[in-house]
Amino acid sequence: MLIALPTMASAQAADASSESSGVGEIVVQAQRRSQNLQDVGVAVTALDSNALKRFNITDSKDIARAVPGVLLDSTAGGGINANLSVRGVSQSDFSSVQESPNSIYIDEVYLSSPNAAAFTFYDLQQVEVLRGPQGTLFGRASSGGLANFIMAKPTKEFTAYAEIGYSSFNDVYVEAAVSGPLSDRVRFRLSGRGERADGWFENGLAGGKDTFEKRFFGIRGQLEADLTETLTARLTVSYDKNPRHFEGIYRTEPAYLDANGDPALLPANVDAYGTGAGKDFAGYRNPYKKYNKADFNNVGFLQNERFSPTLNLKLDLGQATITSITNYTHFSYSYNEDCDGGPVDFCQFPLGQDLKQFSQELRVNGKSGGLTSTGGVYYLHTKQNSPVGFSFPALSGSDFAFDDFNLVNQKVESYAVFGQAEYELTSTLKATAGLRYTHERKVVDSKVFFNELGNGYSGGTGSVVFNPPLLIYDFSPATVGNLARNSENLWSGKIQLDYKPARNTLFYVSASRGVKAGGFNTNVSGNLSNADTPFKSEFVYAFEVGAKLELFDRKLRWNTSAFYYDYHRFQGFGFNGLQGVVGNYDGNFKGGEIELTAAPTRDIDLTFSAAYLDSKLKDVPTAYYGVRDEQSIMAPHWTVNGSVTKRFELGFGTLSLNWNGNYVDDRYASIDNTAGTLVPGSFIHNARIGLDLKDQGLELAAFINNISNKARMNFTYDLIASTGSYLQSFDKPRWIGGSIKKNF
Repeated sequence: MLIALPTMASAQAADASSESSGVGEIVVQAQRRSQNLQDVGVAVTALDSNALKRFNITDSKDIARAVPGVLLDSTAGGGINANLSVRGVSQSDFSSVQESPNSIYIDEVYLSSPNAAAFTFYDLQQVEVLRGPQGTLFGRASSGGLANFIMAKPTKEFTAYAEIGYSSFNDVYVEAAVSGPLSDRVRFRLSGRGERADGWFENGLAGGKDTFEKRFFGIRGQLEADLTETLTARLTVSYDKNPRHFEGIYRTEPAYLDANGDPALLPANVDAYGTGAGKDFAGYRNPYKKYNKADFNNVGFLQNERFSPTLNLKLDLGQATITSITNYTHFSYSYNEDCDGGPVDFCQFPLGQDLKQFSQELRVNGKSGGLTSTGGVYYLHTKQNSPVGFSFPALSGSDFAFDDFNLVNQKVESYAVFGQAEYELTSTLKATAGLRYTHERKVVDSKVFFNELGNGYSGGTGSVVFNPPLLIYDFSPATVGNLARNSENLWSGKIQLDYKPARNTLFYVSASRGVKAGGFNTNVSGNLSNADTPFKSEFVYAFEVGAKLELFDRKLRWNTSAFYYDYHRFQGFGFNGLQGVVGNYDGNFKGGEIELTAAPTRDIDLTFSAAYLDSKLKDVPTAYYGVRDEQSIMAPHWTVNGSVTKRFELGFGTLSLNWNGNYVDDRYASIDNTAGTLVPGSFIHNARIGLDLKDQGLELAAFINNISNKARMNFTYDLIASTGSYLQSFDKPRWIGGSIKKNF
């Protein structure tokens, strides 16, 4: 059983100040209109700018520190391929062409690339994380949940701020924003951030460079105009860039198959590969105890940029509002990683993406008597070129040479019509029904070439057998016909009852159907067959009950829910050797979250949240144990979050102290639940002290993240068959810093 709570960190977001009592009201956009969080029968957590500041969250991936039942980890531990996992619903395929079952939005604009999901944000107003299928209201039918990042908007009065910060590893940033009127009808907002940091993963080689550097700058301009008394237009242009910097490394641990045929860490006295006792295929064993240190060659790098203009039009007709959101996004990145993690240039994994995305949404919100309705149409078109490959430079020219690349071109076109209606049956009872129909077409052209391949690599003997490049796999409409096309008619829906017997009490029960279209696997190893390349659409029947309560004169907010998911053809990701594969599996998920927010006095805020999850996928083929039932990927049984904030009024300003902690239980990085794919649980805690000098418009702060310098693993790969090792990615080590902010 599970419990889900829609407010935990958001209540802090409301930040009960010393001049107010109680937990305060939280306004969310979870139903595509402004509502009090406690009136929304959805499990949603909201974090406003104050809550983000207390948790010292400046990166999309860090929101998981404050949201129960949610992970947003990068498979490589850096700024690439952040996979949002909600209630154990995740894909975690590192391929660029896959979309997540949990959508990420920036100001209601969908991000189709998971490699764009790991981003630094600035001038942010609020983050909302919704659990459960969200197929009836948001642009992309999200079968698992979604996160919406809402940026600050132009203001009618002049306001501005400038902030500078410095922290560990020479991390220095500057952020600023200015907003105000240009005339009675026109307003603007201009904001930006620049940041630079040294690498935190240390290179022990003489002359080697530390990796996981930070190089970022972004700028966003907004112009808002009242074109008529009822029509408002807002043009937003965003440009973010991470210039080329060192990334792409793992901690490598030599591993082997023990006497029982089970994957295990390689003992220091066992020579499993003829390269020396305790060493992997490349003859390396990490000599350092620190989890963020190794000897490695500097071939890993990352660079990306995103350009995204959006036109938002809103027409207010009194009882109805018409909204149009038009967006074009161009996102590109280049990446390479050292996939052996050692000093020998044994393995490299280069990949990239050039994505062009266009979306158009037209939505009508209306209210008449006891009926509140939302309906509209949505169009999405994406076109991308996404190369990926594997290379073993150290084996070049030998019988075991291997060097391939997969050129993938994919087009997606999706049309949807959606609607949701809420009707007040009585003064305390409300019924909700929603439906979405989607027609989606997807076409892929995927070709695999070998630059070099030795007979020995595939089990034979002899030397390189061809002149490069050699086309060995051609999966395109011209060669495989309709197998390279996917055309589907999909539907999702929702019915719900809300019972509100008192102003501060809500009970709800809902049944939903979520859906995600099918797609195509990337043949990164060259070993995937035509039949295994496509995977089918998934759908889920989700059942949920919940309660939202404010107690003790609104000094305590208690939001909780329980859910059960019946999954059909769940798109589960498994990794074996050099090949990741998304397959379809039936299964079920059950559990819940609870979020408590308390303001027992005017100067103390407390939050606590916990999520429990039990997931099972049926008949999963595994690398070592045949076919069996397994846990879903990145689906910990428990996640727990909590924080304490204490404020002191000093006369000249307000001093605030905050402590927060986050526990994530054991989980697996592949649906093949083996020792090599186990990500161990960990507890991280952080602290912050802030001084707000309101009369001077100054905010001073100091923080320490990961106080105990815990080695928190994010992801791991079992590469026994290809490199004789486990590859492990980690979160940042202890991080100490401070900032000064001037408000104007």
